[in-house]
Amino acid sequence: MTARRLNHYTSGLLSAGLLALAMLTGCKPAHVEIKPPDPIVATPPAADPGVVDLSSALAHKLIAADAAGEIQVRLRIDGGKLAHSKRPPINVVLVMDSSGSMEGEAIADARQAALALVDGLSDGDHLAVVTFDSQARVLVPSTAIDTKTRADARARVETMAAHGTTDLAGGLALGLAEAGRGYLNDGVNRLVLLSDGVPNDDTQVANLAQQAAGMRVAITALGLGLEYNETLLAALARQSGGKFHFIEDSDQVAAVFHDEVLRLERVVAKNLALTLLPGPGVTIVGVLGHSGAATGNRGLSLGLGDLGEASHRDLIVQLRVGPHRAGASLELMDAVLGFQDAVAGAGQLERRVFVSARTSGDAQAVAASRDLEVERQIARALADAATLDAIALARQGQLAAAIAVIDRAEPLARGDANQLGDDELRTQADGLVKLRKALPTLGPAPQPMPAPSQPLAPNAREPVAAMGSTVSAPVDATATVKRSHGRAMRRLQGE
Repeated sequence: MTARRLNHYTSGLLSAGLLALAMLTGCKPAHVEIKPPDPIVATPPAADPGVVDLSSALAHKLIAADAAGEIQVRLRIDGGKLAHSKRPPINVVLVMDSSGSMEGEAIADARQAALALVDGLSDGDHLAVVTFDSQARVLVPSTAIDTKTRADARARVETMAAHGTTDLAGGLALGLAEAGRGYLNDGVNRLVLLSDGVPNDDTQVANLAQQAAGMRVAITALGLGLEYNETLLAALARQSGGKFHFIEDSDQVAAVFHDEVLRLERVVAKNLALTLLPGPGVTIVGVLGHSGAATGNRGLSLGLGDLGEASHRDLIVQLRVGPHRAGASLELMDAVLGFQDAVAGAGQLERRVFVSARTSGDAQAVAASRDLEVERQIARALADAATLDAIALARQGQLAAAIAVIDRAEPLARGDANQLGDDELRTQADGLVKLRKALPTLGPAPQPMPAPSQPLAPNAREPVAAMGSTVSAPVDATATVKRSHGRAMRRLQGE
């Protein structure tokens, strides 16, 4: 029976029943009016709060005509300042390295940092803690924080101890599973990874990064000390839309965790996704310091994670253009930024900007059209990108190619520093010289030692080193690499 027929049938029964009751009591039947149900009114989405802005800038407003070359465009994403707002709930998963290399002060500091993070969360936030050594295990299953669960989480974190090898991939897999269990559609979802060593097996890490990106769970990757693989952890963060941080001493872990919680509390936009669409005759080379996926229309898309209140993020897009006649208008690209509002519940929002330029055959006019602030920023970003490229190549065993990257980038950075009067860029050029000296000691990422349960070589007291393992580099050279990489990542991430 359809709903309409059922309502009609029910109304008829009700009227007939009232009429019969009136006849039995001798009363005149009263007129019965059946009131229709209230209409269902759809709640309109909240208005766009307007706290996210997207803008573009070129180092030169005029471009030299009749010459092919590369152009860098600065895209700036701004998160506005809020007078007051209720922050979205947080779903955070800690994935903590508890391998033998963490024994002593490192594991004690990591434990205290985790306890401080537990205390820093608000009731209603979700928390999970995963540890990994020779095996990965869920120390604190994903749970909503309240007085009871907070005390239970603290008790479990207190048991964290260091032993065994480094099953980082297993820890990530369990962490993503817990992130899925506690996922908050209306909240901020984050996985924070802390590691100080080389994974037992890194072959699955890239797939796990893609899985995190698909789940919209950004990974904050923290490299502790001097023995971790900086290229691997940075790629993990970039591919998932998260950030990488270098922590030189374990007593800094608590401060980084604290800052991470503050960032989560001040999110104004979630799951930023940038799509770049090139104009006619334009090729998108890439975005400095970021990895993206090619689209079917020669474009590029990349995830950027979350945007905090009163913050901005600058992206340097590299374009390749062909020669054009003087006075031509170049349609360089469209940039489309999609994101979820985290302020007013306005849902999925979008910002667009169209980037264009004009060509000129007048060299003086081209020089006079420069924007020094943008030009300095682009020059610094190019030096930082060269730093990351050189370290990645050296990690792959391509030392000659890594040194060639430095040899090209260093004189360019020094020349720009002198021309633009930029002391910061001059410091970056000096850093490239130091990095060049350290690169020969880097080599491929060291392979982990076998687990203690593996058989020893005849007459050996220690496990046999894995094939391809390398002798540890001098501490000074290793520190130079880690610091250079950390500084470059920090600037390219907009910190």
